[in-house]
Amino acid sequence: MKYCATMSTLVVLIISCLSIPVSVMGQKVVFEENFDGLKLGPSQEEGVKKNNVWTKEGPKGWEIETEFKPKKGAAKLPDGLGITEWMGWSFADHAWWTQTAENQGRGNWKKAKKTVAIADPDEWDDEKKDDKSPDDLVSFNSKLSTPSIDISVINPKSIKLSFDSSFRMEKPQHFEIHAKFDSSAPIQILHIIYDDAKDSIAKVTYKTTGKKEDKATSEANVDFPFTIEIPNPSGAKKMILTWAVLDADNDWWWAIDNVKVTGVGGTTAVEPGNKLSTTWSTIKSQTPR
Repeated sequence: MKYCATMSTLVVLIISCLSIPVSVMGQKVVFEENFDGLKLGPSQEEGVKKNNVWTKEGPKGWEIETEFKPKKGAAKLPDGLGITEWMGWSFADHAWWTQTAENQGRGNWKKAKKTVAIADPDEWDDEKKDDKSPDDLVSFNSKLSTPSIDISVINPKSIKLSFDSSFRMEKPQHFEIHAKFDSSAPIQILHIIYDDAKDSIAKVTYKTTGKKEDKATSEANVDFPFTIEIPNPSGAKKMILTWAVLDADNDWWWAIDNVKVTGVGGTTAVEPGNKLSTTWSTIKSQTPR
């Protein structure tokens, strides 16, 4: 009887385990990117000339959209004005970027590894023609978007976005992240803007939870990882994420690395049915009568 009771308990435990849905087993990774697989080419206009340090071509499916908005009374940006490497989001070797930009805190981003994605209006503005810099004429607006991410098996309101990032804050730039589900309009999930009283302080709002926090930025303090809850709607199949640097002048940078999207899976059993049948037959044959 003792053996039989033990086997009965084992059967119950095995059947329970086999029917546990993925949804109670924690977050599963549905997308990740660290940009290290990119083929980097030579620098273009930057002062430190090197090969294999920069590219405008992101990973497959990633898209960059950049607009230089003319300021009131100003002409559009003349062709060739602005450092080529930083005409919107780009991808570069972190060590080279730090060196060619004379550091200014970029090297204090300790979580960055090898290739990173960078929007750097500070470096973009380091050029003059006819005594005019780019930010005398236009504002820097650039968006970086992921490919379409399959979230069809992810439970509603369970997605989390995590990534490492580096920035220094300065007026008038601000940052946003948007999530777009299927054909619906994008929703804002994060907003970062300068503090009016002290523009080196970044005021962060997590739009999906209402959480707010201030981050003091400086040359020594540039390392800001994020984890953001995303309320993916029921039935959503695809998601696109977008990082935006908006209304920037000669205003430092925002760079990202180690992007990861996780979510709680659907209700599919952990093991397929044929394994359950085999296991049940084996257990049944060993149970004493």
